[in-house]
Amino acid sequence: MNNANPAMMKEVLSLYRGAPLPTRLFLRGRILLSNLEFIERYVPRSGKIIDLGCGHGLFANLMALASPERQVTGIDLSPAKIELARATVGTRSNIEFICGDVFELGLPACDTVTIVDVLYLLSRPDQQKILEACRRMLRPGGKLIWKTQETRPRWKYYCTYGQEFLTTSIGITRGRRGRLCFLSREEALSTLVDAGLTPRLIEMSTRLPYTDILLIGEL
Repeated sequence: MNNANPAMMKEVLSLYRGAPLPTRLFLRGRILLSNLEFIERYVPRSGKIIDLGCGHGLFANLMALASPERQVTGIDLSPAKIELARATVGTRSNIEFICGDVFELGLPACDTVTIVDVLYLLSRPDQQKILEACRRMLRPGGKLIWKTQETRPRWKYYCTYGQEFLTTSIGITRGRRGRLCFLSREEALSTLVDAGLTPRLIEMSTRLPYTDILLIGEL
């Protein structure tokens, strides 16, 4: 499913007009392939939102532009990506970007945590630790919104794995080089339960050769 709003996505991309051409092309590719607007519709329209592993800030910017009542904080380990993301903020007051490790930053309580296409770069124990950290950040009634990829159907999984193996191997995506950990949907749901969250799975139908799923964990 892809109900893209061309005007909104054009506005998001316009924030990066000063970025290097390879970065702009990469971000255009993310918009075409990641169905970010589908995910954004499940994010509450207001409240404090933390976007973990925000990269260049594409999804964080989409959330902030789509609803001024959201207060969005994007967090990433890459200083270069955070520097580029900060250059997109301008005079807006409902978005900020922080470089650092979620375990070391001492982040305040929030209403929603979003994680988009990140956790498969970590081992399963580390994924569990991140989800537990998210649960500790959430206020009562808060939500974790986690977009990831599962392991079925197998032919799509092989396409997904192959693409991500390539991007991590050549350094486009920061992660354990060539070592990825995709969970089955059952494992992902179980991981949310073990983190202390009530899970819900939302199908992301697509014609693309990816095994995308959206998981909601509620406190």
